[in-house]
Formats: sequence, C-alpha cells, structure tokens
Amino acid sequence: MFQTRKKIIVASGSPRRQQFFKDLGIEFQVLNVRKEEIFSAKDYTVPKQGVLGSFDTEARPFDGEKPEQYALRMAKQKVLDALNFLGLWKETCSFGEAFSGKEQFCALSYAADKYALKAFDGRDFGGYAAQNALVLTADTIVCFGNTIFGKPKSSEEALAMLQKLKGNTHTVMTAVAFADIAAASCYVFCDRADVTFMPWSADLLKAYVGTGESLDKAGAYGINGIGCFLSSAVHGCTDTVIGLPVAKCMEFLLWNAALTV
Repeated sequence: MFQTRKKIIVASGSPRRQQFFKDLGIEFQVLNVRKEEIFSAKDYTVPKQGVLGSFDTEARPFDGEKPEQYALRMAKQKVLDALNFLGLWKETCSFGEAFSGKEQFCALSYAADKYALKAFDGRDFGGYAAQNALVLTADTIVCFGNTIFGKPKSSEEALAMLQKLKGNTHTVMTAVAFADIAAASCYVFCDRADVTFMPWSADLLKAYVGTGESLDKAGAYGINGIGCFLSSAVHGCTDTVIGLPVAKCMEFLLWNAALTV
C-alpha cells in the first residue's frame, strides 16, 4: 500500500507503536535503547554509538509546567537521546542547545513546531547529513485535572491512579517528534483525547493491577489490552490513547515524502 522513500527509525521500545507501522505495511527499523539493542532494516545499518541518556525514563514535570508542555518536552528529550545514541551528538545537551529557529509549521492540517538542528562542534552531524532518515519518538501522558500521570512505579501507585480515574473523564496526550536528519530539522506536535472511565469497584481495579499490565502504561492502564473494559467512552483518536496519533503521523510522513502511495 505504501512505499517507503526515507528510512524510518522508531526510537521506542513500545511494541504498540511498532505495531502501527507493521499493520500498515510500512518498512521501519527499531532503535530500542531501553535494551540497548538495534534491529536494522536489511539495506541500512544504524550504528551503535554514543552514550544513552534518560531515554524512556519517567522524568517528573517542572513546577507550573502544563501537561502538553511536559509531553512535548519528553518527546523532544527522547529525540536528543536517540540522536546522541546514533552518534549524531558527541554529548548530551538540552533541546534548546541543539535546536533553534522555532516556527509554526502550518502546511499540515494540524500545527507542528519546526526546529532547525544546529551544527555541533563543526561536524556535519557525524557524516549523517546525507542520510535520508527520520527518527520518531513519542511520549504519552494521562492528565486528570492538574495532575499528570506517567507510568506507575509500583502496584500501589497504579491502584491509586485508577482509583482517581474511575467514574471520571481524563485526558490522554501523546506528543510526537520527528527528527529529519538530512534536512537537519525537527518537527514536534501533540494530540489529545478524552477518556471516560466506568465507576469500577476497588476489588476489580485491584484484580486488574494484579495482571501486571498497569506497570508499563501511562495512567496505569492499557485501553487496547486487558484494560479495554475500563473505559466507557473515548472522545478523540483512540490511537492517541494507545500511544501514537497514527493519522497525524501518516499526514506528516506523506507530506515529508517519507511515504508514497
């Protein structure tokens, strides 16, 4: 259905995000820095270089940081960590030090922020500027009021999250960052959906936490897994709740000419 014109590197260990590309028949490769493993496409090898940063760890929000700002910050940090791991950066730096020239990019039906990648130490991005590749990172958070829920660190924390969410409507945000190596640019956007939970009993929620699914999910639940029974309504893109706003990602990939039909 789709022909891949650029190398798409999914810098995430999330099997859910990878499955989206598999289901669409899109060629991609995985940069799984959590396990420090790389699975490369047969015609392209990603080098294993650099030092891993805080990729896929749960940093906490800054004081006064809004949920969308936090999600975008996490997605951008993951891009830096991935570029560092690929050897495109000699050391870890902040997003502001790596990118400049923020502008509103309105060629798409959604608004994405575009950033220009700065030259680093006089190098041509380690010789990778000619590589026709995109690096994708994403971060999903659950928001209830002013509280941001990431992945719980224990079963007790997971149960406490679900107790707060039951019988209420919360917001799920997934921020996405695409680093275009050849264009030396980064495109960042965020999508959101509202999810309403049934008022389930404490015993049922405890039984769900006991399955172990909660510990690897923002907000302590998976809407496409065992926890599919928890919600009674979703207003917005379900894929965003699962972990990747597929329609908006496809829109970007087609606009960017990474894919053709």
